Amino acid sequence: MSRFEIYTFDAPVLRKKAKPVRKVNNRIREQLDAMLETMRAVSGVGLAAPQVGISKRMVVIDVGEGPHFLVNPEIVSQSEETETKWEGCLSFPGYLGEVERPVKVCVEALNRDGREIWVEGEGLLARALCHELDHLDGVLFIDRAKSIIEVDEDGEEGQGLSGVTCVFMGSPEFALPSLEHLVEAGADVRLVVTQPDRPCGRKQIIAPTPVKQRAMELGIEVFAPEAIGAPEAIERLRAVEADFIAVAAYGQKIPAQVLEIPKYACLNVHPSLLPKYRGGNPVQRQIMAGEQKSGVSIIYMSERMDAGDICLQKVIDIDPDETYGDLERRLGVVGAQALVEAMCSVYTGSARRTPQDEDEATYAPRLRPGEEVINWQAPAEDIHNLVRALSPEPGAVTRFGTERTKIWRAKLLPSQDSSVPDDTVPGTVVGIDGTMAVVKCGKGTIGVLEVQPAGKTAMTAKAFLVGRQYREKRFG
Repeated sequence: MSRFEIYTFDAPVLRKKAKPVRKVNNRIREQLDAMLETMRAVSGVGLAAPQVGISKRMVVIDVGEGPHFLVNPEIVSQSEETETKWEGCLSFPGYLGEVERPVKVCVEALNRDGREIWVEGEGLLARALCHELDHLDGVLFIDRAKSIIEVDEDGEEGQGLSGVTCVFMGSPEFALPSLEHLVEAGADVRLVVTQPDRPCGRKQIIAPTPVKQRAMELGIEVFAPEAIGAPEAIERLRAVEADFIAVAAYGQKIPAQVLEIPKYACLNVHPSLLPKYRGGNPVQRQIMAGEQKSGVSIIYMSERMDAGDICLQKVIDIDPDETYGDLERRLGVVGAQALVEAMCSVYTGSARRTPQDEDEATYAPRLRPGEEVINWQAPAEDIHNLVRALSPEPGAVTRFGTERTKIWRAKLLPSQDSSVPDDTVPGTVVGIDGTMAVVKCGKGTIGVLEVQPAGKTAMTAKAFLVGRQYREKRFG
């Protein structure tokens, strides 16, 4: 589909009053489709025909609810209630304006088929309608702005949060890139909320969370309540008067009283492509299921777990041998970049808000006792996925003779191997290839690379087998 050039700044067409469309025909429909393609190519939420050099009263808008094609649109009613927010414009890249708009509007127009329709908009949709209809009269957002600022256009580098105040809530290492990226982007992180110090390690030494340690290094005030819903905790958060609350693996359910505190939004970094894998264990569950793609969802938080509207998603590929630890680290970085990008879009009024499809929702519960034990009757692919999903913790467990053993690394081998008899018991070591033990599974074979007997250090499979003189070398 063809795209248009977007006219910017002092282009004369932007100041002309557009002419009504006499008839919605194929030519008009082609122009509307090309306008939509142009808008989406630059991640916009609205585009008026004068912005692409066509002096006609046509607008396309998509704030995440599906596209609206509006021909000869007119505002027929609007709310007395208004709100002032930052907004940008595709014709003024690099600039934001603080503009007062009605909270609700109703627009009458013709649709793409020439039929009369009414569009009722609230929030971002109302703002987009007002902004684009202004374009049809040669009125630009800079004409209505109470103030205008210039921002860095490089959204991927997370710029443009200077002056934005924020409370950050997180606890484990996964949350560290998000905290650091917010600070690098210029956000004023006034408070970090994390879990209280807990015993950790074999010696159960009381230690702070990774997020608390990093916040102290950055000189940011830390708050670690036992219960985030306690009255004193809620008052502490309200006192900050933050524009945003940003959450990344905090570790407590956040009540409605907290979600209502920030001026703009409470945004959460979730390491899956929602609505799939809601819950507290999305990364391990994705690997266990053999998913080939993963990603990060930035959502507007709601009282229901991970069920809020989606603001932004980023998709990545999962490597066939990638472990839980490796994937979680990658998703932490991707999530940090997406969080800043989403926060910028919400702050500027250009963010989308897409409800999740409840019919597609799946859940990712914590591991249940026994799930870490390898079932050698299972296909090799399933065993391989379990091993990498449980590395670096808690480890896939099996037995070798009387020894309880963890397998930390494995390799999926070609499915056809005529040298292994069909009646070989699954779990049997059928060969050694270098430092790898080749093990028969319920279907196929797997290469066991690294194991750790109870009370010992990790070692190669070959080193493990040396000296273990059981009658039959078999796992399980």
